[in-house]
Amino acid sequence: MNIWESRWQEGRIGFHLPQVNTYLRRFSAHLLKSEPENIFVPLCGKTLDLPWLANRTKKVVGVELVSQPVEEFYAENKIAHSIQPAGKLQLFKNDSIDIYQGDFFDLSQEQTGLFAAIYDRGSIVALAQSERQKYAEHLLSFLAPGGRLLLITLEYEQEQMSGPPFSVADAEIEMFFSQYGKLELLETCDILDERLRNKGLDGILERVYQLVKY
Repeated sequence: MNIWESRWQEGRIGFHLPQVNTYLRRFSAHLLKSEPENIFVPLCGKTLDLPWLANRTKKVVGVELVSQPVEEFYAENKIAHSIQPAGKLQLFKNDSIDIYQGDFFDLSQEQTGLFAAIYDRGSIVALAQSERQKYAEHLLSFLAPGGRLLLITLEYEQEQMSGPPFSVADAEIEMFFSQYGKLELLETCDILDERLRNKGLDGILERVYQLVKY
């Protein structure tokens, strides 16, 4: 069993929000500026951002490693769906929301087509540093030229807390993404609270970026 399967089984899912992400609401005009017909959400879990986005576009496609949150997503939201094999993954299929269940790196844009918009809420901070370059390259292979990526990250002193979520510095995001398009920092917010202080942190920044692909 991998770390994410055990976290879902044990209910250690502090990353799962019981509401739509605040930054998505605030910056949706950036992501939806060109009125995209499809939106891709990597490492999606069972986020309520999926149905929120589905009300604003024709098709939302997620990918999630662990089967439990995918099954729970369709059950809890009472969304009818079928399940079919899709290469090394399983495809949970619905008219407006599809989720590929399996390893993101086993999914290809030949299977999904290209997307006009990608919403990455904290996916890159779930990955160890050794995987992030590969992740960024693979992620952007799904984004059409002129497409938009909304990216949410965290940065803190990594030695103060073991991830995930890991700390991903602004310089790292610049290195991984700026070569692919116009990268813009939309907001930086200090989100330190008592819970995070108790984990040993003396500061933690949440950042929101937009990339418009060349």
